[in-house]
Amino acid sequence: MKIGAILTLTATNGKEADSSESGKDAARKRRRFLSNTPDVKLDVLGKSLLDRTIEKLEAAGVEATTVIPEGPAGTQLLSTRSLLSDDFISAWERAVAEWVQQGVGSLLLVSTGGYSDLDFEELLRFHGDRGAALTQAYAADGSLDMAVVNANFLRDVNGAYRKTLSGLISDQERFFYGGYVNRLRKPQDFRRLTEDALSGKCDLRPVGTEVGPGIWFGSGAEVDESCAIDGPAFVGAGTRMAACCNISGGSAIERDCEIDCGTTVEQSWILQETYVGLGLNVRRSIVSNQKMFHLDRKTEIAISDPRLIRATKSLPFARAGAALLNKLQIAN
Repeated sequence: MKIGAILTLTATNGKEADSSESGKDAARKRRRFLSNTPDVKLDVLGKSLLDRTIEKLEAAGVEATTVIPEGPAGTQLLSTRSLLSDDFISAWERAVAEWVQQGVGSLLLVSTGGYSDLDFEELLRFHGDRGAALTQAYAADGSLDMAVVNANFLRDVNGAYRKTLSGLISDQERFFYGGYVNRLRKPQDFRRLTEDALSGKCDLRPVGTEVGPGIWFGSGAEVDESCAIDGPAFVGAGTRMAACCNISGGSAIERDCEIDCGTTVEQSWILQETYVGLGLNVRRSIVSNQKMFHLDRKTEIAISDPRLIRATKSLPFARAGAALLNKLQIAN
């Protein structure tokens, strides 16, 4: 049976744990911090959540995936509410029509607002065994915005496919998933995902080579022999760490970063293509180009001094060199 998939990239989930802020204000803050890069395109331990999701779909037997960028924030997968944009609805309807015309038996509908370890193959098997028209996945706290529809119910449809799917909801089968779920509603959730992955609490795995217990290096990472790394930790592909740097507390430094001499990174996440300057102490923070978010204070700081934080450039370090396992100080 041919299986197709439509993957919707949600712009930003507007829900925020802090009840003192409106959903709109919270969403605005997260957009400001994670600007220029949609959440699912951010590298998490060496690979974006978008790429990881597509790989999981392929492993489940999906022949191809249609990706529709930026669905409105906070919408449900099968929503028919008016806040959906006309452009988004048109693109989604066209994608469904193309899959139906290609003769798929099942169509997976997935939204990328969060992360879970759900096995798509298991979901598809459950859907097939029940002979359902529509099966939707649920966690303990609600829908996971993942559904499977029997494409036979979408053939010879007059009108919008969304309306047809809405009519199937009342008779849907519910696939209850009890595994790892992270809704990724705020910056702290992204940091928790990197910690959970490094400590083995979820199935997300670092992309690279494990050079020591719980310590991962991506391809081409350069770490000076004087650096000290206390695992679990991740250093992404093409990242360079200069002399006397220290990494600890389950920290992750993504690809193509530059960490300058004497800087300490503790319990933090450094986003891709970020330069962190000389002798800094980065603790309990998420750092991106010209921005730092403190996880405990829930405060974002704009950094205007390029000597402290900026986008990466090809600059020589005082003592940069390729990591040699027999010289690098890897703490146990």
